[in-house]
Amino acid sequence: MRYFPDHMPVPAANAETVSWWDACGEHRLVVQRCTQCAATRHPPGPVCPSCSSLSSEWAELAGTGTLYTYTVVRQAFLPGLEVPYVVAVVEPDGGGGTRLVSNVVEVDPEDVEVGMAVEVVWEDMGPELALPRFRPLGAAAAGGAAGPGGAAAAGGAAGPAT
Repeated sequence: MRYFPDHMPVPAANAETVSWWDACGEHRLVVQRCTQCAATRHPPGPVCPSCSSLSSEWAELAGTGTLYTYTVVRQAFLPGLEVPYVVAVVEPDGGGGTRLVSNVVEVDPEDVEVGMAVEVVWEDMGPELALPRFRPLGAAAAGGAAGPGGAAAAGGAAGPAT
């Protein structure tokens, strides 16, 4: 499912983030965890900010979480970008307090609330790149995908949301 136009810039991977992006490409939500003190971190980095260890592993998450905070963007910053859309900070369940900046999709922006339960939905940007977006928990079971303004899109496709 696509939420943004094809001409949206794609994120760039570096040595610290490539494993995270690889997991996203496989539709797996992960966080980096220190093998010395078990502290989790996002974005990924080479050194644990809690104990300064250089040793880490990837912990797979369930794909659910809680909306920590958000803003509704009402002005397009790129031509063809549908507004409004929701930029959000999500605290994933099992993430040890880490937070991810993403979007809340498939819901009218006026219905978004801090503390709402969310689940990951993947936006495939290409054969090897997928971005984690979030929708209200159980939205898939409710049927119908809402576009950026909340209206169900034709053919079940959702509109942009960054």
